[in-house]
Amino acid sequence: MTTPLPKRFPLNLYDELLLHLDQPASPLGLQMEIRVSGHLDEERLLHAIRSAARKHPMSRVSLVPHAAGDTAYFWQLHDALEQVPLRIIQCCDEESLHEARSALHSLPIPLAEAPPFRCALAHCGERGDFFMINMNSTVSDHIGLYRFMLSVLRAYANISDPVSGQDFLTARQAGQEPDQNLLQDGISRLTRVMEMLGSTLNPPARIAGDGDEADQAGLGFMPVRFSGAQTRRLQTLRHGGATINDLLATTLHTAIDRWNTDHGQSTGRISMVMPMNTRGDGWRDEIASNLCMWVNVVSRASEREDFDSLLAAITRQTSNLKESVTMAVLVDLMRELRALPAWIRQAVPALLPLTGNRIGSTTVLGNLGAIHSPLPAGSELALSELWFSPPCRMPMGLSLGALTLDDHLHLSFRYHRQQFRRESAWAFAEVFLDILNQHPGT
Repeated sequence: MTTPLPKRFPLNLYDELLLHLDQPASPLGLQMEIRVSGHLDEERLLHAIRSAARKHPMSRVSLVPHAAGDTAYFWQLHDALEQVPLRIIQCCDEESLHEARSALHSLPIPLAEAPPFRCALAHCGERGDFFMINMNSTVSDHIGLYRFMLSVLRAYANISDPVSGQDFLTARQAGQEPDQNLLQDGISRLTRVMEMLGSTLNPPARIAGDGDEADQAGLGFMPVRFSGAQTRRLQTLRHGGATINDLLATTLHTAIDRWNTDHGQSTGRISMVMPMNTRGDGWRDEIASNLCMWVNVVSRASEREDFDSLLAAITRQTSNLKESVTMAVLVDLMRELRALPAWIRQAVPALLPLTGNRIGSTTVLGNLGAIHSPLPAGSELALSELWFSPPCRMPMGLSLGALTLDDHLHLSFRYHRQQFRRESAWAFAEVFLDILNQHPGT
């Protein structure tokens, strides 16, 4: 940032979409968690969080109060964090760690005051310490949260942390001005709109559950770490241009179908929400902000009869979603909402394809991609685990976050306790893992 930022600046399209979807009973918070090899000093960590916040403006904003007739929403930028909400957990066995993680991420993160995140530090002795962040997804996507976490780590380790030279406010609008040449291609635009409507007008399948309806805001998490050999094996399952993300999406669709069948529930169209990065090629891993478009990847029962056929169908969808015509149409639809009064806009986002549809989607998948340890060899701090999961709101009772850290796939299953008891959530995860592990490679 070469010039000072204004004290107030508008929410972008992605911020506003998630603002209207976030509800206290089903908060849209992002999970990110690291495990380091040794001990994290509390005061030093507090200093590192403050240092990271100075570099990343969205970590020190609050929402400006708005009236029903307003046609714009604004962020209030604060010069520094007056407080760092960091909970300390002194004794850390596996069960207490699970409870601490669930307690942190079951909390709604209010936007009326800064910061828009909450943290916890668990001292776990020889196992290494855990540092967790729950960030309101209205202010940042998973890529932005990882960039913020990276700054915390680098500040703690006292190593250089250069930020992108991309202008912050300009970057926040990137990808939100549709290519008019594309939109003037009426046939392409109409065809893509019809494809999206065709995949969202019918109610999506639900995952069979046995959760506690009385537990309105409880979340649970199941971390699964693959060995290096298991992670390498996944590459043998790819074909026809499929990515690891396509493979995970196919497995998730298949697992939902199998789980529902085993529980006597029919499964029609499965609709999976997925964030797609709109950052430019030169800064795809930079800018801690909301710069992801949420899109749907769907499957029908006839496409799920064979794993490889489903993989090909999902690969075609994700390839199409990356095309500029689709993104231009979605951005155009979102831009049309900006002229409406705030009270109307609060009800409209759930109608758009990228939010699920009128009555939601089936599940959510987010993938942070392949990451190499951000800390240099020989650093006093060694990063051994990294976990992330995207938000989901009921009746989408399950989401899956994925990333590969130093050749080890990390999967974080997030579930609402309204959806699953803990034992059932693990049983679903085992169905997913069995499908992935038992499929023969090429």
